[in-house]
Amino acid sequence: MRKFTFLAGVTILALIILIAFIGPYTPFIDSELTEKKFEFLEDNTIIVPPYPPSKEYLLGSDSRGVDLLSRLVMGARETMIIIFSIVIIRMLLGVILGFGAAYSRLIKALLVIWNQLFSYIPPIFLIAMIIGIPFFLVSPNRPFWFIVILAILEVGRVGETVHKLVVSITQTNYYEAGIVVGNSPIGLSKKYLLPNLSPQLVTIIVNELGRVLFLIAQLGVIGIFINVVFEPGEFGGFNIVNGSESWPNLLDNIQRDIYSHQIVPFSGILVISLTVLSFYIVGNGIIRKLSKR
Repeated sequence: MRKFTFLAGVTILALIILIAFIGPYTPFIDSELTEKKFEFLEDNTIIVPPYPPSKEYLLGSDSRGVDLLSRLVMGARETMIIIFSIVIIRMLLGVILGFGAAYSRLIKALLVIWNQLFSYIPPIFLIAMIIGIPFFLVSPNRPFWFIVILAILEVGRVGETVHKLVVSITQTNYYEAGIVVGNSPIGLSKKYLLPNLSPQLVTIIVNELGRVLFLIAQLGVIGIFINVVFEPGEFGGFNIVNGSESWPNLLDNIQRDIYSHQIVPFSGILVISLTVLSFYIVGNGIIRKLSKR
């Protein structure tokens, strides 16, 4: 049963990634995300969005008249790019700090401070405060800063996890034997640390992907977007509106849509939950396989 669950998780995850990068080129997807403010029925009746499910809109449309299925498919690529970019940066810095902490007291102290500094306040509140700073708010490179900030905030936690794994390996008999035969620190890393650490790192990466997706989904609920557009307001000034099509942005009006356009937030919740679940299943499957070795 566990093997079937693991294979199901891998299959679902592979399909989601495949859809993210191939889906936009399929003929039934509107890659332009065209908005239709109204439509005429056969009896010349005018209807306005959101449109119900039909041949043209398999899942219906959102309040702008954009095909919801196309929005899900087009948002998949952006969502995958965001979460993979965050995790790659976080893992690179975490591995460097985790390894360094095993050999340097200074780096270990830095890692402890970093971890403690950001561990007492939920990331969503820190991100809300930081990303709202005018520099980040109006920066043309906001998506870059958004990704970097989300990655850095939890580098300490990842680094501490990697450090504990490194320490546990360095305390094994075969590692100590490598020291006795005269291996350099680099040689020890190549022969003993990396081969034993790599499977655990894969598990951490998979779990971090799910964690990051869940976090940006929370940010979508409170209206914090990876990219924003400034539009003129009715009575002067500017309105800050979402400039992204990633999945969490289907939740930005959840309090309104939950009563009138349920399909919009429900579709976002469904694809996000399914993806997080597949990451969780794959991560746990890898852990179980490692524990049998």
